[in-house]
Amino acid sequence: MLWPAKAEDDFKVAIYYPQVPPYMYAAEDNIPQGVVPELLNAFFADQPYTLHYVYENRYRAELGLYEGKYDASVLASKWVMQPEDLLFSQSIVEHRDYLYALTPVAVEPAKLHGKTICLRRHYIYSAYLDELNSGALLRVDAESEFDQFNMLVNQRCELAYMNEHVATWLINNHFSDVRFYRQADAVDQTELTLALHPKWAALKPRLDAFIREAHRTGLIDRALARHTQKPK
Repeated sequence: MLWPAKAEDDFKVAIYYPQVPPYMYAAEDNIPQGVVPELLNAFFADQPYTLHYVYENRYRAELGLYEGKYDASVLASKWVMQPEDLLFSQSIVEHRDYLYALTPVAVEPAKLHGKTICLRRHYIYSAYLDELNSGALLRVDAESEFDQFNMLVNQRCELAYMNEHVATWLINNHFSDVRFYRQADAVDQTELTLALHPKWAALKPRLDAFIREAHRTGLIDRALARHTQKPK
C-alpha cells in the first residue's frame, strides 16, 4: 500500500542525539550540520516538502519510523528490527567499522575472548552478536562515540567498536594527544542509507537519483572531507 504525500506535508528526519559527527551533529545554534544534513538540505530545496530535523535517540528514532512519527532516519537495513517495513535509499557512504584500543589489536577471535568492549547503547553490532550474546565479549554501554573513546582512555573497557569516519573526527577534535591502535581489517561494513517510511515510496526514486548525482559530482566526498578534517 502506498500513501500519497501532499505538497503541504512536512518531512521529519530523526537524527541521533547524542550526535554522530561527521555524519550529523549540531552547531552552536543547534542547527544540524554534517554530511547527511548537507545532502538533505540540497535535495529538499527543490522538493515541495518542508524539511524538519528532530533530535532523537537511536532506539526511539527507529520506533518512530515504524509508527510514522518520523519520515526518515539514518539507518542501514541490517541494523533495524523490521527491515521489511521500511524503504532504504541509495548508499550515501560506505560505512566501515573497526576495533580501537590503546595497544595493538589482536586479530584472532580467540584473543578477544573475555575482553570488555565499549559500544553505543541501543546499537546492534551484528559482527559480534554471537560473542556478545554468549559473553565471550563483555559489553560496556556508552551514550555516544565520544563516551566510548573516553571510557577506553580511562580504562573502563579494553576495546571500542566504531565507524572509521566518526573515529577520525573524534581523534582530530578531542583525542589528538592519544595514540589509538586500529585493527587492520574492518570488522564489518555496510552502506549508510536513509531509511524511509513506506508512505514516501514515490519520493524515493528522486532521492536516489539525487544521491547518485551527489556521488558523481563529488558533493558527498567533499562534505565528508570537510567535516572530518582537523580544526584549524
